[in-house]
Amino acid sequence: MDKNPQSASLSILFFSLFAWTASNLDQSLFGYSVPGIMTEFKVGIDSIGLILSVSFIVAACMVVLAGLAADAWGRRWTLAALLATSALFVGLHSFITNIEQLIVLRALAFGLAAGLAPITVAYVAESAPARHRGMLMGVLQCGYPLGWFLAAMIASPLLENSGWRSVFLVGFAIIPIAFFIAWRLPESARYAAVAATRTPNARQRLNLNLIQTVFSQKYRLRSIASIILFFAFGCAYAGTAFFFPTYFISVRGYSPSEAAQLVGYSNGIAILGYLAAAFVGEYWLPRRNTFAIWCALGAIALLCLVWLAHERWQDLFFFGLTGAFFYGSNAVVGTLLADLFPTKMRATAYAVCGSAPLTLGFALFPSVVPIFVANNGWQWTFSALIAPMLIVSALAALTLPNVISGQEVTDD
Repeated sequence: MDKNPQSASLSILFFSLFAWTASNLDQSLFGYSVPGIMTEFKVGIDSIGLILSVSFIVAACMVVLAGLAADAWGRRWTLAALLATSALFVGLHSFITNIEQLIVLRALAFGLAAGLAPITVAYVAESAPARHRGMLMGVLQCGYPLGWFLAAMIASPLLENSGWRSVFLVGFAIIPIAFFIAWRLPESARYAAVAATRTPNARQRLNLNLIQTVFSQKYRLRSIASIILFFAFGCAYAGTAFFFPTYFISVRGYSPSEAAQLVGYSNGIAILGYLAAAFVGEYWLPRRNTFAIWCALGAIALLCLVWLAHERWQDLFFFGLTGAFFYGSNAVVGTLLADLFPTKMRATAYAVCGSAPLTLGFALFPSVVPIFVANNGWQWTFSALIAPMLIVSALAALTLPNVISGQEVTDD
């Protein structure tokens, strides 16, 4: 374990970013593969929505267990175990022979990968210098667009030359890296200090009472507001991100390879929006206000994308703005929630109030969106269903405590 705090902080950020990027790369690989899966197994978009919904329902449960495990047994080994096992199930996607197998593997792969969210957030929040915690957390959340961007660079040539199955083989390469992370990564010093005060028996079991504490009188209002925020945002995110490749193919007439490239390039552009959100939330405005502003601008950019874009450069420009603001708001919301709870329950609270409701939103909208699309088309679906969810999420954020940036995270 590295005893130099600055070196340990950078190591934790680097490996957490890698784990979170790998998790999102997995999800984006599936999104890019949807058209090929639909063609091979002769299923419609409603079946894909069902597969996504099942995987997210499973993930909503598993992410809470991951948060409890990280608060009970530490951030380091829990992160590595989840990363390795989720990557294994991603790789096994390449060998499925029917939709039933895909449902099972997708649920296991995403359920385990989703557990990385509360762990990486708690890990980085506890190790980062207080004055720059928001920026480092913003860098961590760049794992969202970075995963989609890297997946596009991988998926585009593979889809064109080898088919959709080949893209999932990337998962097997991540497994040995996960074990390297466990070997090299230092444990969170703040977590270790809190864990040292527990009895030996308490260190060996999950503390389910932490969930009750999350909803105690002291934390109840912020917990409920956070759940609303993350659920609404999850609905909006899942209702767009997983369907954008299909949207560009069916509405704009792109090939699967071209759609993958467009989504990938736009997510690469969006990284600037993530970093800008982190900078503004750390040094200029409160994080909750920054999140609300970014959500509102993201809703506007989304509407411009579906109503005003008619050429390829316009698709790239407006989708880049959508990613920069809509998805870029992720850069501050993780820090916003992590600041609201103490170290002893941070991973659990993030799982219960953030990751779980986010994942439930992911479970609901992949089934809802295809129904709306069938009846109203893509443009009205995005306008009347997705944009309002972003506004709900922004309003919920404004009800949270206005924590001043630059303070140390609380340990009690």
